[in-house]
Amino acid sequence: MHLTPAACGRFNFLSMRNRLAAITLISAVSSLPSGARAAPPGESGDWKIRATVAEESVGQGLPVLALDHPDWPNYLVGQSENSRAFRSIKAELSATHPTGWSVAVVERAEVWLHANADAVTLAAYDARGTDPEVARGYAPYAKTQSWQGEAIQVGTPWWSLDSAELWQWRAEITLLQLKQLRTAELSGDLQYRGGGAYDFDLRSQRANTDITSLFLAPSGTSGTGESLSFALQGQPVPGWRIQLRGDDLASQLRWSDMATDTNALNSQITSRAPDGSLDYAPLLRGKKALMPVTSQIGVYWQACVAWSAFESSAVTLRATRKAEISQIWLGWNRGDGAGKAPRWSLEFEPNWQATKLELTWGGSWQLLLATDGLGQSTQYRQLKLGWQAKF
Repeated sequence: MHLTPAACGRFNFLSMRNRLAAITLISAVSSLPSGARAAPPGESGDWKIRATVAEESVGQGLPVLALDHPDWPNYLVGQSENSRAFRSIKAELSATHPTGWSVAVVERAEVWLHANADAVTLAAYDARGTDPEVARGYAPYAKTQSWQGEAIQVGTPWWSLDSAELWQWRAEITLLQLKQLRTAELSGDLQYRGGGAYDFDLRSQRANTDITSLFLAPSGTSGTGESLSFALQGQPVPGWRIQLRGDDLASQLRWSDMATDTNALNSQITSRAPDGSLDYAPLLRGKKALMPVTSQIGVYWQACVAWSAFESSAVTLRATRKAEISQIWLGWNRGDGAGKAPRWSLEFEPNWQATKLELTWGGSWQLLLATDGLGQSTQYRQLKLGWQAKF
């Protein structure tokens, strides 16, 4: 149950072709006629450059940070009927024009895993090299996807939805060049009969560029993808603010020629032929082939309601959902982060027993740290470091 994205170890900047494309897009934004610009009120006439590195790891019934270690079952805390985990890593360098248009070069890596209780139990036995204590049947199901890519991202300004300018929206489009895409799925039945004996009826399918065969041509070297994100914010009544965001609201990942391995493992391989003799079938049946693989990134939903209880302070309620994992954060923030005094935000998630602290100071630096404090058994960790400047 390997859950670490290939990008965990390093981030590369975009290829020269994508850098040139980004420069072209910046130039195009700069040359917009003044009538086409939707400059937000109070926006300065300077470009803004921002660099951000962020990582988020969430587990539901799984020790998300230990899953790539051979002893990961030692860090399991309880067990749920359906276990889930995801990990996301992102590095971004963006430039925002005074009109509000933005362009960014991005490196992203994501992985998610869904598994039922039987799949987690069997994987734990396998990792420990042991058999179940008693004879019983299992119906495992597990599915995972990971990908890594570099991208160009273009964002619109905040545009008003009403004449009073109480509600605004913006969108972002991301064009991806995939360096890696991996999918895997397992389902079926397994019966442990005791004494180290098993009966199998399992089906699996894997797709990745590492699959090879003597008569199979190599997989393609890269894939493509795109996604559309959407954000909405507003102030329905004085003192209240609402923010809604759907990252990768519509997305697609494509790899036109990827090696795919489909297998069926069935230990009941004997049957009676019409003449009464025994007919033996292969224990393992499978097929390797180059096939087009398509998938989706998965939407990251975020919603926040803030109430300005006192001057320069607000109470917040924030909800997120990614890879079928939901979170509810209760928080308090103070300050605006533009001056010498830092702006800070403190949030708490009761289900994960996790605490999140975010600091912004000098109008340039941002630091976010969040954890449930469980060490290797942790099921929540988030890190973010950001810097921005005008020029």
